[in-house]
Amino acid sequence: MKIIRKFVSFLPTLLTALVLAIIVWVSSVTASDPNQTITYKTPIKLEILGLNPDLVITYQEVQSVKVTLRAPRSVHARLANDPGLINATINLSGLEAGDHILIPEVLVDLKPVQVVEVSPASVEISLEKVSSRTMSISLVQTGTLPVGFQIRSARLSQSEVKLVGPESLVNTVVDVVATIDVSELTSSISRTLDLKPINEAGVVVEGVVLNPSRVDVSIEVEQLIGYRNVFVKIVTNGSVAQGYHLTSIVVDPPILTVYASNPDLIRSMPAYIETEPVNLNGAQQSFESRVGLQLPEGIVVIGDQSVVVSVGVEAIYTSTQIIGVPVTAINLAGGLQAKLSPQSVDVYISGPMNLLENIGTASVHVTLDLTGLTEGTYQLSPTVELERPELRLDSTLPGLIEVVITK
Repeated sequence: MKIIRKFVSFLPTLLTALVLAIIVWVSSVTASDPNQTITYKTPIKLEILGLNPDLVITYQEVQSVKVTLRAPRSVHARLANDPGLINATINLSGLEAGDHILIPEVLVDLKPVQVVEVSPASVEISLEKVSSRTMSISLVQTGTLPVGFQIRSARLSQSEVKLVGPESLVNTVVDVVATIDVSELTSSISRTLDLKPINEAGVVVEGVVLNPSRVDVSIEVEQLIGYRNVFVKIVTNGSVAQGYHLTSIVVDPPILTVYASNPDLIRSMPAYIETEPVNLNGAQQSFESRVGLQLPEGIVVIGDQSVVVSVGVEAIYTSTQIIGVPVTAINLAGGLQAKLSPQSVDVYISGPMNLLENIGTASVHVTLDLTGLTEGTYQLSPTVELERPELRLDSTLPGLIEVVITK
């Protein structure tokens, strides 16, 4: 009994000591890991919860929020390394169609953390009923087929499409179209086209989902009786100048559409039409020429009655060497003498064959510029000048000349 009374008498002292110990421990922890209030610059994406499957979000004021948190420094360090520990949600459970203002909820998967501020503090969201309808697909052909061709048939892989989306948007769709340009078609094709929902103004309605979103189209194109496509055969006479060669010769357009009132005449003609002769005689550069066509009797060309022939002409390049070209010293100061070693060099040149055939030492000038040099021995690079700009210097041997300058 005395022991119990003695323990009870010491109890206030024990409790006081315990409280003081806790205070000391908290102070120690706080001092080593102090609380900090930090606003995180990286926005937290809003996660939508509880959306009724019969509704769709047509407006959401913001997609993310910024948060200000109060927590120990060590917790902030972990959150900085793993932002995914911070989650922001908006709960739409039980909401009907209409406009709503909701409070975002921020949860942090670490403790201890206090959410000080969420910006924005509320988010406006508009909900609308999901609507669906089935519509026919319209094939829209733009452009005009080339002369002499017609579309025999055009078929879609399916005739209907299902539209799903907000009721207000789905109701504005008046047509679903697949568009194809037929202006260059001269043969049957099969292609896959995107489908687009169109309103009364002819504008694509965004926010409506189509199923399917694409459709296959097959178009059969046939040529009308009396018409035929033939290629253009270029006829030339003469040849380019000596030392030059033909690099290309092309015609525009390469294919023509021809017509004859007698279908047998069209079927019996060759698969080509020849041009009037293009004169290449003595050509030394590329050129273009508009030339006529040699048409069989009874055959007419649809469109322009002539074609443009583009001829590419280039010089034949080769190389040569000129041995023993004298080296001339220039700009030597008065009263000085210069001795060159060697006094001549070999020059290697490339260029058009016709220019190199007649080139000699007189066409090449090699100089050594001694401007500002005084007595002494120098190693200098010579300068080579060619009379014709079409020529190219490949190398000079030797590449250095020794110069001894004396009085």
